[in-house]
Amino acid sequence: MVSIIVSFHERLEYLKYCLDALAFCTKDFDEVVIADDGSQDATVHQLKKMIARYAFPISHVTQPKNGFRLSATRNNGIRHSRGDYLVFLDCDFLVFPDTIQYHIRAAKPGRFVAGSCKYLTEEQSSILFHSAISPAILEKFYQESSDKEIITQHRRYIRRAILIRLHLASPRKQSVGGHLSLYKKDIERINGYDENFIGWGGEDEDLGIRLAAAGVHCISAIRYARVMHIWHPSELKLRKESGWKKGTFNDYFTREKIQFVCKNGLRKPGKT
Repeated sequence: MVSIIVSFHERLEYLKYCLDALAFCTKDFDEVVIADDGSQDATVHQLKKMIARYAFPISHVTQPKNGFRLSATRNNGIRHSRGDYLVFLDCDFLVFPDTIQYHIRAAKPGRFVAGSCKYLTEEQSSILFHSAISPAILEKFYQESSDKEIITQHRRYIRRAILIRLHLASPRKQSVGGHLSLYKKDIERINGYDENFIGWGGEDEDLGIRLAAAGVHCISAIRYARVMHIWHPSELKLRKESGWKKGTFNDYFTREKIQFVCKNGLRKPGKT
């Protein structure tokens, strides 16, 4: 059974298009879990009305709002998922009809599958928001953007995974990409995402390091599991002007010893 876990907060318009894109590949998954980082009641009300219109199983799980808690959000999605194989997306991701297929084809126990994305321009996103989404329009936008960075990332991930498996590079070189998939038992083994990461960034890089340290190595599907990322200014500002490595969590991320089982994750200390 395959569960799609979509992290979400307030952006209903983006979520609609994310779900519209998933509607083109419903044969490849069994459920969608919308993992919500504490959206307001009015948003949740509209969300529940919206997801009732889709013909595939969708559940909504939430948590109290206490800052930007993406790690906790995703862990909550894992806890409420029924699948033994998990695919993680953000609500501003648009998958192609064969994207989930590529994740499933590459799936192996003891491995995780990394993907990446191309970014829609502001103009392309505006066009999308004024039309119905279709595989054809996604293909058009994807082809309008260069493959150079995607190819570079794909080769980099393959090379790093080989070097890490041969113990010729540190697990600290490993990241998980923009979207990923893996068997639930493999992410449970490392106790999920580290919820000590609060605020933007760091949690994905930390997850990749701990997976590699646990012997769960990367398979790159970056060239084939295609995703378009909806344009929005807030993320671009974060990426260009600050970057999470300039923030308070860089010291925690660069700590001397990173145990592959995090303490503040899926299972809490003192709880089973």
